[in-house]
Amino acid sequence: MPRLDMVDTSNNNGIMTVSNWRSMKKYGVRAMVAKLSEGTFFTDQTAKASIRNAIKAGLHVNGYHFARFTTVAGAKAEAQMAARCALNAGLGKDAVIVLDFEATNLGWTRNAANIKAWIAEVKRMGYPKTDVYTMGSWTNSMPLNNSSRGGWIANYPSSPAGLKFYGSYNGWQWTSAHKFPGCYGGFDVSQMYSSYYYGTATKVAKPKKAIYYRYNPKMIYARTPINRYKDVAFKHKVDNFPAGTVFAIAKVINYGKITRFQLANGYYITSNQANVNRLYYSVDGGVKRVKSVRGTHRYKDKALKHVVDWQPAGTEFDVAKIVKYGDTTRIQLANGLFISGNKKINKFVK
Repeated sequence: MPRLDMVDTSNNNGIMTVSNWRSMKKYGVRAMVAKLSEGTFFTDQTAKASIRNAIKAGLHVNGYHFARFTTVAGAKAEAQMAARCALNAGLGKDAVIVLDFEATNLGWTRNAANIKAWIAEVKRMGYPKTDVYTMGSWTNSMPLNNSSRGGWIANYPSSPAGLKFYGSYNGWQWTSAHKFPGCYGGFDVSQMYSSYYYGTATKVAKPKKAIYYRYNPKMIYARTPINRYKDVAFKHKVDNFPAGTVFAIAKVINYGKITRFQLANGYYITSNQANVNRLYYSVDGGVKRVKSVRGTHRYKDKALKHVVDWQPAGTEFDVAKIVKYGDTTRIQLANGLFISGNKKINKFVK
């Protein structure tokens, strides 16, 4: 029989568990491709969990979008849908985002224009690796090459043993009804001829090394729930505060190879940047654009005393520069007006 290199799943299979994927690995499965979206109207809600569990099981992960477009404009809109769903599902830039093209065949000229528009838009949205999936009878109706090699082709012979169809393409999906022990239902499986779909890390990333503040940011907010302690060793807990709480920092205290924040009342909290973040943008932070969280006043002066107007929640501002004001900062806009440099008021965009 052909190999079981890659399995594709969708909501029809439900959420695939870590044990499901580990069971499949025993039979040679190396990669998965999850349905992300269809047209501009459907998001597959099982994708995120199935992808996360596949990573935990040590598989390469990818995603696909089922095409419904018939125009270039429609192709671009669906590409944006696919890229947003890929990001929300946790796929990185090494993942292949596949166009599942099997609904409407408009002939070479129109297919080519639409498919090229979809691919270009997905790449513009931040996913450089794309491919096209279609049935064997349509391979001469559309462009399939991708960096001199491409295409993932479906063809289900009644007796696939010993066959090696579409060896010049990335892969051949040879059945839609393969059974795996311990897994519900039948699965689409493919024999792959290149490593194109094996680009994503095959294990959960190791936790990043903790980074501690070595300077006093003056004001911070909690990214996670935060404990306060009586002692720098964190042995005597006082109380707990929820994520989002703002703290004024009195001092940065060295504690072995790391640091702690000391508050004005003498209590201590963590200075680990995974748990806390400076409340105001830094002057040299490289911020280019921010967005109002709940609405923002614009001011004539950096003291923020002379209001010009009010901008509603969601308004984006291009940043000319960050200017220091006491222990805080302000954002100066291109028109010379000022808004708050507080990250909880105007959140980072880029």
